[in-house]
Amino acid sequence: MNIEKLEQHLNIDTSLYKVPSLTALNYYMRRFMFTVPFENIDVQNGVAISVTLEAIYNKVVNHHRGGFCYELNSLFKMYLEAKGFVVHMVSATIHIPGGGRSLNGSHVSLIVTMDEQYYMTDVGFGDLPICALPISTVENAQVIDDINGQYRAVTSDNQIVYSQKMIDGVWVTQYEADLIAKSIKSFNYNIDYNQYHPESIFVQRLLITQPQSFGRATMTHEQLTLTRAQQQEKYPVTQSNYRQLLQTYFNLDVPINRLEK
Repeated sequence: MNIEKLEQHLNIDTSLYKVPSLTALNYYMRRFMFTVPFENIDVQNGVAISVTLEAIYNKVVNHHRGGFCYELNSLFKMYLEAKGFVVHMVSATIHIPGGGRSLNGSHVSLIVTMDEQYYMTDVGFGDLPICALPISTVENAQVIDDINGQYRAVTSDNQIVYSQKMIDGVWVTQYEADLIAKSIKSFNYNIDYNQYHPESIFVQRLLITQPQSFGRATMTHEQLTLTRAQQQEKYPVTQSNYRQLLQTYFNLDVPINRLEK
């Protein structure tokens, strides 16, 4: 893997930061998230997902693609470590609206440790700010204001951290993560489930999402949703327009079998 080529793809100005810092971390996150979309096109097309760094690098850098959490956070972890950051991969459980929960390990997140402070550093989830979330107690929670809303990461026992978003005046947990370092091999079952099992949301539905200068763009096989100042505009996705929508909002040039029929 060529770190310089990755930085060129992400349009990173390497002269800005020479040592790890929160400012540098947030800069790298913004560049990654604005360049690399979350997308499950391979799953939809029946293409097997590989989470080797070589495969992810090739997909993102050489083919200008995105990926889902296991791919994106693996690549970003490698990059941050190359820049001198201390990074751990952790297992997360997504909270589903209505009170349900996904399988444990159905999401993977990253925790960066810096100056005795933990930061949730996730570039592979569909609705998070474009900067790291400092992890603290509820009483001392540090709220991050983002164009797409208010977010925080809180813990009560230093074992579980809750990623939360303010929705209608209430802090709603998006996912909870164990503060125990894991390797990507620990997620083999979950990766297979998410790409093959008929009950997996990624098997059932196309999902592409990426932050934008105006907010966020999200595309399914049915519609494109543009979120501006937390107000949504929805447009139909069809066989005739989906390739242009992919290019315009996600810089993707790839056929989606489901939309070609």
